[in-house]
Amino acid sequence: SKVKLAREMMMNNKDRINFLIDQHSRLDTSTTELESKLTLRPNDTVLAQNLVELKRKKLSVKDELTELERSEANAQETFDFQEHY
Repeated sequence: SKVKLAREMMMNNKDRINFLIDQHSRLDTSTTELESKLTLRPNDTVLAQNLVELKRKKLSVKDELTELERSEANAQETFDFQEHY
């Protein structure tokens, strides 16, 4: 049924959301550490490239997280609507 499918989707999304939150947090810590190292070695191009790559990954994770949270909110609205009919 649609209600069962909405419940399953919400559970899958919640697991993925939790994973992405953790991953984003770890990437945030790593980018902060690299930024600190880069202030000590501003001419280190490898370090600068690694920082850019980490920031790209962090942004990608944040984008997916935002999309999943939006999707879960929509699924919850559908679920709530189905409960009333």
